[in-house]
Amino acid sequence: MSKKVERKTCLECGKEQRATEFYKHDAPIYQDKKYPICKTCIKSKLKLDDPMSSIAIESVKDVMLQMNKPFILELWISSIDEAKKTGKKDIFGLYKKNVDQNNADGTWKDSIFEIQEIRENNVKETINTSKNLKVELTDDLINKWGYGYSNEEYLAFERKYNMLKNNYQEKTAMHTEALLTYIRYRVKEEMSTAMNDMKSAKEWGQLAQKAAKDAKINPSQLSKSDLSDGLDTFGQLTRTVEQAVDIIPILPQFKERPQDKVDFTIWCYINYIRDLKGLPLAEYEDIYRFYEERKKEYEEREEIN
Repeated sequence: MSKKVERKTCLECGKEQRATEFYKHDAPIYQDKKYPICKTCIKSKLKLDDPMSSIAIESVKDVMLQMNKPFILELWISSIDEAKKTGKKDIFGLYKKNVDQNNADGTWKDSIFEIQEIRENNVKETINTSKNLKVELTDDLINKWGYGYSNEEYLAFERKYNMLKNNYQEKTAMHTEALLTYIRYRVKEEMSTAMNDMKSAKEWGQLAQKAAKDAKINPSQLSKSDLSDGLDTFGQLTRTVEQAVDIIPILPQFKERPQDKVDFTIWCYINYIRDLKGLPLAEYEDIYRFYEERKKEYEEREEIN
């Protein structure tokens, strides 16, 4: 009696195929340990014309993330070398096999986006050509930029964001999202250029150019107000100051002694009223203390709001 061949239907192409035509995975949303998209459909999503390009690596990362399997840069490079030596064309298939054999229990959180390079008998931890560039991967940072980027990329994203944010008015969430999209593409272009991967740099550059247009970052789109630092009105001046320095801690500032005619006039008026009511005259320190108490109440109310 022949053994029944297990079959499965691909969610992408809709074809029923042998279960062996589906990769193993650890994505918790699927109870079946065979990923619901067949190997052929998965490979069609990969951009492996140049397997070491940024675009190729990103496409592999996306697939491994969906499967909840790790992406290990060093293992990806060794799989490329293995394919060259053996003449095999299925680089991703080799990589998936190597991951299953060497990291059977590994999931996406076990990914390693760095390689170990040994130069002059010193072990240096690098990310491509970077030197010990690290950034703390907090939940806020991942929510901001998305999951799956390397430490170097997160660090580059943050650097460029800090450089641009004070000159870009993020009026709505859509403005913020447009700016973040532009930064991702621009950083990818710069990294590809640094690696002399001009093909990928051109593709990322085109995406960045479109994102810049959508986010109104192109110089040709800037208005006269934009080019003059946006200081055409007092409202714009106030907004610019508040973006640069928190206005609450620095204003108002009260002095313990009257410094001008206005201070002195207020002091005289207060004592005039107190004299009419038969109260002792107030020292200016009492007025100063009153200002400070009211300022403190205002700051506490602003923090709550």
